[in-house]
Amino acid sequence: MDLLREIARRIRDGSARISDALNRMYQHKAAGDFDSARQEMRDVLAVEVVPLYREIAEGQLEDMADEP
Repeated sequence: MDLLREIARRIRDGSARISDALNRMYQHKAAGDFDSARQEMRDVLAVEVVPLYREIAEGQLEDMADEP
């Protein structure tokens, strides 16, 4: 049961973390600040353990590779 609680906690925390970071990333992109947008995803990758949320952050970084 402890394992299931830990899994649920990581998913809950990771979901909130990626959602918040994506919102901030989109705001930075809209303002033309691609360096800050990229940093939001790097910050997620520095702490994220849930594979799906890591993939999302990595994909966003790849999508911004051609931006200034």
